[in-house]
Amino acid sequence: MAKRAKVPTSVKVADLKPDKHNANRGTERGYQALENSLQQYGAGRSILIDRNGNVIAGNKTLEKAGAAGIEDVQVVPTDGNVLVAVQRTDLDLEKDPEARELAYADNIVGQLSLDWDPNQLTEDIENGLEIPFFLDFELEDLIGNQQSDDDNIYSQKINIPTYEPSDNKPTLPECYDDAVAKELVREIRASDLPEEEKDFLIMAAGRHVKINFETVADYYAHSDMETQKLMEDNALVIVDYDKAIEKGWVRLSERIDDQYDDELGSKEEASDVE
Repeated sequence: MAKRAKVPTSVKVADLKPDKHNANRGTERGYQALENSLQQYGAGRSILIDRNGNVIAGNKTLEKAGAAGIEDVQVVPTDGNVLVAVQRTDLDLEKDPEARELAYADNIVGQLSLDWDPNQLTEDIENGLEIPFFLDFELEDLIGNQQSDDDNIYSQKINIPTYEPSDNKPTLPECYDDAVAKELVREIRASDLPEEEKDFLIMAAGRHVKINFETVADYYAHSDMETQKLMEDNALVIVDYDKAIEKGWVRLSERIDDQYDDELGSKEEASDVE
């Protein structure tokens, strides 16, 4: 007698249990991109659970599903010998631009969300787990760099402020104060200076706009991906410090550090002479 295929069952998102030892810490930008994707395109790729409802893969998707208004989960039983395909009956890849956009969103969310936890990797390896698909030097770099930072208590670390987004998106006028800049622009326009000089001074007046970076970070957290990218390009938020260095956003702070070191050295030399 042929085996009857197991039929899908329905459970609630709240019935499933996230992996408490997930080695992917995730990133703030990845979380926001995932939430935006779920809200804009709906659920796409499936998540993976064990027989007891523990999440093997897709922890962050499960976490953000509730925020996107998704409460139900359709569980497809399988033993790994059958490929499970999620069919979106509302999409046609050949006709619907949304289907192609979802393909991009699916790939970029995974890329943005990945941040390995060296401590969890170390713990798993010490417990005898074989981490698949990593090259030896890749694991050594991840774990070794973490150990080096922990061992060197005198290592210089750059502390970038982090903000917890609120539930409500602030308005743009709440993100800045341009009163001084506007007054300067008014005076410049009322002057008898040549137009070329006026244009230059009006452009320079923008330096007097005060940015509320905490509010800006909140605005960023509730914006779409295109707006977020442009805000990053303008250095209104920094989510990738290496990128900030590459673009020169932190050169001023480096010059300040150099000046501080020079002055400190001069003071120490003077103290030695005394």
